[in-house]
Amino acid sequence: MPVVLKDKLVSDSVDVICEIDGIPIESITAITYKHVVDAAQRVTITIDNVGTRLIARLGGIVVLKAGRNDRQRTTSHNLDFTGTIVEVSPSVNVSQIVAMDYITFLHTSELVEYKAQDLIGEDLYLLAADACDYKDIDTTYLKEGSGIEATAVMALEGLQTRRQFIDKCFKNMVEVKTGDNHPEDVAVQWRYAIRRNNVMDFWLEDPTNTKYTYPIATFSEHSNNLVGAGLTSKMDITQVVNSATYQSSTNPEIYGTMTDDDGVRRFGVRSKLFKHDSENQAVLEKLAYETVIRSNKPTITYNISMTNGEHISIGDYVRIKEISFDIDVVLPVVEVNHLIGEAITSRIVVGTPELTTVEYIETLLLQ
Repeated sequence: MPVVLKDKLVSDSVDVICEIDGIPIESITAITYKHVVDAAQRVTITIDNVGTRLIARLGGIVVLKAGRNDRQRTTSHNLDFTGTIVEVSPSVNVSQIVAMDYITFLHTSELVEYKAQDLIGEDLYLLAADACDYKDIDTTYLKEGSGIEATAVMALEGLQTRRQFIDKCFKNMVEVKTGDNHPEDVAVQWRYAIRRNNVMDFWLEDPTNTKYTYPIATFSEHSNNLVGAGLTSKMDITQVVNSATYQSSTNPEIYGTMTDDDGVRRFGVRSKLFKHDSENQAVLEKLAYETVIRSNKPTITYNISMTNGEHISIGDYVRIKEISFDIDVVLPVVEVNHLIGEAITSRIVVGTPELTTVEYIETLLLQ
């Protein structure tokens, strides 16, 4: 049974349980968690014990639990993590261990040859779930399905790592929602992550759903648990596409265009041309419509610096109420950063994940 440590971690309200390769670890002085949707969780553990450093081998398995629960309830901590050590920084006084959750195994997996004939017509959710069934990742609960079938135009096939294939699947796992539960037509995105231990989760990010979306917390510029920069926001139109044209790659004279006139009035024309192998104009127009619905809104991101937020996880929903700007919106949590030391502080990002370097360069081409 792992031991609960209370010696160096100053806050008496925090339980910390940590093992490396089954050996209990003591003298932990700080822990940081960083987790972004569709990516591995990264945990940095700071220690000041020489004996501990000797067992902190690269590739070692870390089991870590931390939170404000009863010290005897070792399975119910807010931050439950299982991962492998990818970096060790030893020094005379203080050392750090960096571990990543098991998604890192998908990123570095052996190359798999995915063939089009095995993929087309299959549910993308189930294809991705099968690719996740690897190196002790628990896929027991991935049974739901998305209803989105793989097609030839998605170009999923090829020799690639499991993570590359999974990311291709999720890039195409977008649904356009209409009806009474949504105030307007909206595109919703499927996400993936290991949120606890080694259990893989898939979920549909659908914050405007009035029937099923329940915020875990509400924040405004006057919330009493804000620290540092508090609540800050960023809005931009670098990813906006309010006029999309799909042109047949086999017959350039056939194409379909969809333009959001209201978006053009507000932000100017932000158009993009796509190629597709269909010669069916109705299909091309439908693709153009779906693209505009997915991309006609500005990117809105809020950063929340706060105390006592370690219970908030990616995939949760948060309500933002900015009285001074007359904003009341529910947004998904897309990144969490928790620091456990003398106190527990968190930076929560809600809205849209940051662009990768490649994605950012692609957006510049639209300007």
